[in-house]
Amino acid sequence: MVVAGSVVAFVANYVFFVRTTLGQELDDAALVGGEQRPQGVVSEAWELLDIISVVSLAAACVAIGVVALLRRRFELAIAVLAAIVVANVVTQLLKRVVLERPDLIGTGDLNSLPSGHATVAATVAVGVVVVSASRWRSVVALVASLFPIAVGVAVVIAGWHRPSDSIAAFCVVLGVTAAALAGVVAIAGFDRGERPPAWFRRSVLTVAGIAISVLVALSFAGLWLVRDRLRDGELSTQWDSVAFASAAAAITAAGALMSLCLVATIRGMAIGRDGWRRGDVAESETLATADTR
Repeated sequence: MVVAGSVVAFVANYVFFVRTTLGQELDDAALVGGEQRPQGVVSEAWELLDIISVVSLAAACVAIGVVALLRRRFELAIAVLAAIVVANVVTQLLKRVVLERPDLIGTGDLNSLPSGHATVAATVAVGVVVVSASRWRSVVALVASLFPIAVGVAVVIAGWHRPSDSIAAFCVVLGVTAAALAGVVAIAGFDRGERPPAWFRRSVLTVAGIAISVLVALSFAGLWLVRDRLRDGELSTQWDSVAFASAAAAITAAGALMSLCLVATIRGMAIGRDGWRRGDVAESETLATADTR
């Protein structure tokens, strides 16, 4: 279901923002608005993007793999690392080989969807979430999702990508990761992980759901106003900023939804069999105490 939803969201995002005139106009207005941010903000965006490289991705993969192996989740380590590699390869193939961008508004036909930088950031964040203990997964997801969201907005401010490119990257990462986890669960199974209290789960779901809904509503409202202005002619600097703010809200909502869908899908699951769990340690300690009596 998550894989299918990711594909549908990706296709809808691509068709509207790349294959329609209105979509290209809104996307480019947001791009222009992002480039108009204060110089200090632009410099910070470039500094953040400089972190992302082949070396940093490799280091993140090693760290994620080590965490999974230390928890004795060998199948999970393989699945997560495979998902990271596949998601980044799929992004490059889609951007450079598969997808085309018609020149509908005179800005060129070079396709930039999905964003490679946003894909790297999202795969690292998702990898951290997946290998974390189920008890802390919601908290880890909340913190980790800030990284791809920041990168997704930064590539717009730097003028490297349009907002739809970042959203497409999140769709790719979520779909590939969900497919990889479904495969490893079907082959290796899973243990019941330790879950946080019910009140905590409900609170996180409620707060996240409200936040995402508000962001989506603000994004649609802003883009609708920009659409009306486009009908009257070219946009002013002020309306380009409105387009950027609306797009930033959409990117934030997409990044948060990616993490929320992932956590909801694997809630209470310790993927792979016979890994290290807190319950295992407690049980072994109890048995050891009983033996000494």
